[in-house]
Amino acid sequence: MYSKIKHIPVLALMATVLFASCRKEELNPVATPEPGVWGQGKLNSGQFTAGADATSKVSMQLKWIDVNKKVTITKMEVFITMTEKYTDKNGNPATANHGTKSYKVFDAKGNNEPVLFDITANEVYTLFQTAKFDYGKGAGNQDVFSTANGRPAGARFTKNDSFSMTWALTSKDGLVYKWWSVSVVNGEIYVNQPDIAANANVDWSVK
Repeated sequence: MYSKIKHIPVLALMATVLFASCRKEELNPVATPEPGVWGQGKLNSGQFTAGADATSKVSMQLKWIDVNKKVTITKMEVFITMTEKYTDKNGNPATANHGTKSYKVFDAKGNNEPVLFDITANEVYTLFQTAKFDYGKGAGNQDVFSTANGRPAGARFTKNDSFSMTWALTSKDGLVYKWWSVSVVNGEIYVNQPDIAANANVDWSVK
């Protein structure tokens, strides 16, 4: 009994030291979270037209939102991803991903203030005009925009093509916000408050 009691003060001292050590910020394994901010993109009007109509366009808006007012965004970089539906060698429907390209960098406005801009079919064609893809039919990588790929001569886009606009937000402190949680991607944040609702992409197709 005596030997057990003798060790109690020592154990208490060790617990005190460990507790004090855990309170040191540099020893805390949990990093302090960065302030949160998200974007809201919206397709206001327009659609791309199949064929050689380079003047067809979509009118977009993009804004950044910080409900806690702790972040100031200064730059918004817009990216475009192009995908194409096709039929594989076994006759099954498939989707070709032709990659993601940086479209433009805009100066941001204030919190919850949209920047308005148009994206033309010709601009997107210029981004992807050298794209190649292996459709798995024994021909290797093919030029996406070629008659050999089944596109009519001079045609930029067909009804099989789809596009997605995404973005990266840069704060005045140099923080870059480019990836968001599933709840943001799925548009679940403030879904019932359209002025501050979050999303992570805007999709459109070809008419």
